[in-house]
Amino acid sequence: MNARYVIGRASAGLAVLALGLFAPAVARANGTFPAVSQLVADPGDPEHLVLRTTFGLLVTRDGGANWDWLCEAGAGYKDVEPPLAVLPGGVILLGVPGGVSRSDAAGCNFELAEGIDANVYDLARVPSEPDSAVAISGAGTDAQLWRTTDGGKTFAAVGDANAGFIPATVDVAATDANVIYASGLAGTTGAFLRSTDGGKTFASFALPSTMSGRRPFIAAVDPRNADTVYVRFDVQGTSPLAVTHDGGKSFVTPLTTTVSLAGFALSPDGKTVIASNAYDGTFRADADTLVFEKVACSGPTCLSFSEAGLFGCGDQSLDGFIVGRSDDLGATFQRSVDLTCVRGPVTCDSGTSIGSLCPAAWPYVQSQLGATECSPPEVQPNTDCLGDAGAGAVGTTGGAAAGGKSGTGGGSSGGKGGSAPSNPSTGPSGNCSCRVPGTAPRDNGWAVTLAAVLVTRLRRRQRARRGV
Repeated sequence: MNARYVIGRASAGLAVLALGLFAPAVARANGTFPAVSQLVADPGDPEHLVLRTTFGLLVTRDGGANWDWLCEAGAGYKDVEPPLAVLPGGVILLGVPGGVSRSDAAGCNFELAEGIDANVYDLARVPSEPDSAVAISGAGTDAQLWRTTDGGKTFAAVGDANAGFIPATVDVAATDANVIYASGLAGTTGAFLRSTDGGKTFASFALPSTMSGRRPFIAAVDPRNADTVYVRFDVQGTSPLAVTHDGGKSFVTPLTTTVSLAGFALSPDGKTVIASNAYDGTFRADADTLVFEKVACSGPTCLSFSEAGLFGCGDQSLDGFIVGRSDDLGATFQRSVDLTCVRGPVTCDSGTSIGSLCPAAWPYVQSQLGATECSPPEVQPNTDCLGDAGAGAVGTTGGAAAGGKSGTGGGSSGGKGGSAPSNPSTGPSGNCSCRVPGTAPRDNGWAVTLAAVLVTRLRRRQRARRGV
């Protein structure tokens, strides 16, 4: 297979037809459709994962067997999708319009961190320093880097503001805490920033074919090599995956898809790359060759590795779950949880933010999700695009209860390529592989991406009617 795997454009007429025929058949929660967009594993406890949704956060502490709910109000935000990071020990950090909302280790009490009151677009933990994380904020066309060294209790500004830069994502190299990357827009052009002094100063590099309609998002920094970074794009139409092996001086584009990549994961050893969206499917490559192979006809909207397995975000109506786990590096996913099986609020003392605010809000959310009785839907995986060779062994999302562990293991996936980005004011998606910073009201993403997903739904329903 060629190193460059290109997917053709979807038919515009078919996309318009899909938009005219269908609307997502799921209940609304908090004014928007229940959906998931970022999944992060606790680097100190891979059985502990945190999922960002449009109706709050979901947490599991048993590798995905059970998921409990944290309401938005209790977590310190409202009607946004905040970028998310989890520090070793379980502390959750959320980027919010007023700074950073920080939980205790139990995930019961959230408070605003001290020292930062800016509009946070993104944040990321520092892999080599357990109590450290960085955040990037934006005000107008200026961006500021912030750092915490006490587990998110306090943040301090690092260096001067970057003038003329609208941030999207930030990430830190695992092998060198002083190497920090940021992406965003410089005017109407995509910009890729690199610091080698802990964020005090940054060098800026151009990205291939970027403009205001092609905002760049850091998907991952290679855990083996601080100079290798994966970048995806929020774009209408064909979307590339760009990779640099020299810290931003040059890029290659080994994968191009019809719509923006939504899920991205780099294995903890840095050797396997997985990229996906719901329309083009799931692609896998050896990181040393970057030759991508299509392994599934559809794909998660976010991806995250942990020792508990490779997890992906799904669509309830298309996949039969909102979180699935894969034992075969993305070829198939088995259900971990669906909307009907979400449990109620995390059990917390009434004096905590979660314990005082979430129980009263749960009955409404419970009814919207249909979580009164755990009754997972059955969805038949689609393997049409793979031909006879893939019909038996390689499929797409769907299936029964979750199985064993992934063979790759490790901590949280390096990268932020997990969710499809929204508009320029909201920024990207998270420190696992998926995030759309919640610094602005939610939207439903680009119409092209929506149309592509609806076309996929139409095709699946047609197959179901034929009994295929």
